[in-house]
Amino acid sequence: MSLRELYTSPALSFLASERPFEEAEWAFLGVPLDVSSSNRPGSRLGPLAIRQASKALELHSLLTSSNLPSLSVCDVGDLHVSQDVAETLRRLSLVVEEVLKAGKHLAIAGGEHTVTLGIVQGLKEALGGVKVIMLDAHLDLRDEFLGQRICHATVAKRVLEAIGPGSLAIVGARACSEEEAELAEDVGLLVITSLELREKGITWAVSKLEGFLGLSGAFHISLDLDVLDPAFAPAVQTPEPFGITPWEALELLLSLIRARRGSLASIDVVELTPQYDTGQTALLAARLLVEAMWAASHQA
Repeated sequence: MSLRELYTSPALSFLASERPFEEAEWAFLGVPLDVSSSNRPGSRLGPLAIRQASKALELHSLLTSSNLPSLSVCDVGDLHVSQDVAETLRRLSLVVEEVLKAGKHLAIAGGEHTVTLGIVQGLKEALGGVKVIMLDAHLDLRDEFLGQRICHATVAKRVLEAIGPGSLAIVGARACSEEEAELAEDVGLLVITSLELREKGITWAVSKLEGFLGLSGAFHISLDLDVLDPAFAPAVQTPEPFGITPWEALELLLSLIRARRGSLASIDVVELTPQYDTGQTALLAARLLVEAMWAASHQA
């Protein structure tokens, strides 16, 4: 199977873009993986919902000056997923490596959070190393969950093993198991809670992340939508109260990207289960995604 056979052309493209891959700065890829959901399944519908929501976005933002028609993006379609999670991650890693080596930035819509592991594996192959910032309500640091070592509840543990504790940080967390809390403390993992974001502010958080992760090299942002409070983003696999607001999420994304000029290699948005609301979570996900892409492409 050739690499191009690992993913299929979309029936509906992100931002209705018809730009060919060769001319694009960004590649948009859907990964409808939904096999280890332990609470509310349906994240396989996330990529299509985000594509549909992107069509409803107003073209020009008075908040960030983004101008979506000039965002250089090609929708390459959806990855062919398998019930064998390891095989899906292998395929995803190969596609990520191919896209990054072609000189593109990558925006990925999941799917369950497990997809981030395949992304990180591909980034390592393409770039030699990567720093990862996960925005998540949970630590996802279990060694196994319901008998599975590779799943949405263990993804951060597997990423930690792949890149080391000095290359990973988790932001917006507010719930975990005792096992996860002990591991984070033992390895010195930087965890910034939603309460710390609220009390100390985004500027403080970005400073902590810069100091911990350093300023050199490429980085990846993983946006698990459950980092947002369910009042704003109810359609997620595992909602958790006392999350961050859309304003905090936007300010955090833009501040991180601007602080590390030109080094955002890729971003994923995961855990959207669109059947649990009337479209507002998908719309918020699409807007946060395009604002991050715009900021990375139009550094001041």
